Amino acid sequence: MGLRDLLMNHGMAEGGLDLPDVLNALATGGVLVDVRTSREYEAGHAPGARLVNPKELLADPFTAVYGDDPLAEPDPHFILVCDTGFRSGHLVAPVREKGYNCDFLASGLRAWRAGGEILIPGPPRGR
Repeated sequence: MGLRDLLMNHGMAEGGLDLPDVLNALATGGVLVDVRTSREYEAGHAPGARLVNPKELLADPFTAVYGDDPLAEPDPHFILVCDTGFRSGHLVAPVREKGYNCDFLASGLRAWRAGGEILIPGPPRGR
């Protein structure tokens, strides 16, 4: 079963967070998780966003985001983001089913840019 099949079996989460709620969540310790391709990420991503492969996120959310970081937040709030909210919205339910606090940015990076937030180009930073 491919990633597309996994995503479609879970359906899209309702709503998503609007930009002010995402910014508030990030200010209080939330982790922005970018689920796009590395090419998309390198073209422009939200500052501080962690690039995570969706298949790895579905398999083990904590390890996919933090790797073996000993300073990782033990009870994270993951905020997923993609270009439009479609991919990230479909990933929320399976991550929540694994017991994690997880939301997504409604309308994705389109909402991020429309709200006046910047995107920066470049490769992902190491974990």
